[in-house]
Amino acid sequence: MKNSLIYLVMILLVGLGCKEEAPGDDNGECVGSAFYYLDNQSSRDLTVKFPDRGLNRQIDTTTVIAAGKRMLMGQDASFGWIPFPNETFASFALYAVSDGVRSLVYKQDPVKAALWVKRKHNALDPDFGCFEVDYTLIVTDDMLK
Repeated sequence: MKNSLIYLVMILLVGLGCKEEAPGDDNGECVGSAFYYLDNQSSRDLTVKFPDRGLNRQIDTTTVIAAGKRMLMGQDASFGWIPFPNETFASFALYAVSDGVRSLVYKQDPVKAALWVKRKHNALDPDFGCFEVDYTLIVTDDMLK
């Protein structure tokens, strides 16, 4: 009988301590995720360099993003909201790669969030809260030095 009472109390305590969150509750306990892509629509092969922020799945600075290719630069997350590009990156630079030589061709310092195209993973999600979004910087020849 004593064990049954202890077991019942434990179930009640565990049940009272668990609270189901509705998707998108913006109470600071949820996590918003942002995935940052570089869409290289230029005619040059590029590498990207930014201050090390310890991003999840951060691109290696030696990775070449070939002309016409799109590649994940990194991913970030925040409690309570979706991080913007200017919150994730203080600055970044693009380098053209030709015959193994890198030359600076583009820089954002500071990063301008308005230049990034935002796409929600779920089109029905609101523009706020804790959801997943992709931010893509589309690079064209006109942007490069």
